[in-house]
Amino acid sequence: MKQKFTVSVEKRLYCTGTVEVSANTPDEAIEIVQKKIDSGSIQTNQIEWDDSEYEDCSFTTTGDVE
Repeated sequence: MKQKFTVSVEKRLYCTGTVEVSANTPDEAIEIVQKKIDSGSIQTNQIEWDDSEYEDCSFTTTGDVE
């Protein structure tokens, strides 16, 4: 006789946003923002966020089953 299982699934949601910085070049601007992220000196509430979107092809199982 077959049993019933509850399988956990997920679909990832992501947001993109912008951070304004002063720099000499685009590469330097990216480096400045990445350093701020890495050091924790920029927080998510300091970012101008666009609308959320689901990530393409991200629907999958998580590996958890009850």
